[in-house]
Amino acid sequence: MKIEFEAIIPVVDSGRLLMEVPAKAAAKLEKESSQKVNAIINSKTYSCNLFYKEDRFYLHITRGIKRDVGLGAKTVFTIEIIDNGGGTEDDIHDQVLKWEIAECKALMRKVGIKTNDRVIDFGCGYGHYTIGCALALEQTGEVLALDCDKKALKWINEKEKMHILNNIKTIHTNSEATIDFPDNSLDVILLYDVIHIQDKKSKKSLASMLYKEAYRVLKRGGILSTLNFDSDIKKMTVENEDRRMTADDIARDIIDSGFSFSHAVDGGVHFDWYHSNYRLDKGLDFSDLERGMIQNYVKRM
Repeated sequence: MKIEFEAIIPVVDSGRLLMEVPAKAAAKLEKESSQKVNAIINSKTYSCNLFYKEDRFYLHITRGIKRDVGLGAKTVFTIEIIDNGGGTEDDIHDQVLKWEIAECKALMRKVGIKTNDRVIDFGCGYGHYTIGCALALEQTGEVLALDCDKKALKWINEKEKMHILNNIKTIHTNSEATIDFPDNSLDVILLYDVIHIQDKKSKKSLASMLYKEAYRVLKRGGILSTLNFDSDIKKMTVENEDRRMTADDIARDIIDSGFSFSHAVDGGVHFDWYHSNYRLDKGLDFSDLERGMIQNYVKRM
């Protein structure tokens, strides 16, 4: 079966596209939670996942699409349903999606996120933790997703639509170590995979400045949740000392900024390789992604 429709391509990342199928075309599709399909755009065929959620279909082209294909203009799509013959194993894109909506949601609750919280995901990237955080809030509170990459923020907006969420606000930043919110105004701040952020001129780490900013904007007892990966830590050096940084150095810096250690949560995932076409072409599996421990601190007074 083939279905043709017109739609505007909203955003493309690393050869991938995520968009909602228009209602008229969606009415012709079988309501299965996940299907493998081919999408034909400008005579080229792409392998896709088709997701169904709450009376809506979302097309996820998993690789190969160029950024200049129909962006911002109406484009003709032809969807061809593939006979899966009883189903296929999840690929990495299915696995990432399922991780965001189930495992990440559970992780965020273990961190301490609760309903009505205001949460910042600083340096959110493509929102893998943003989505889990918003789901953990159960349509209450607010997740403020901050990043300097406009394309990544547009991707988050599309995922928010897909998950029928209304508690995410994306904010474009200028790559500086500032959290432009009032004092004592936030409940939780996520600093995940940002230890490597450096000053553009001096190349010095800006992590210490971020910890101080987090202390300023968090409420009393607010949570600073951090996630760093060994692959990044081993590249860092301690300022004014001729040695490599360690996890203990990071913890000491956070505590010296006015926090007390609370608890650790296992299960953090490093998504850098997932956004690498080179790694995907090599047959990347979800199990290949680096893992890390989430370290949580509370603001002292």
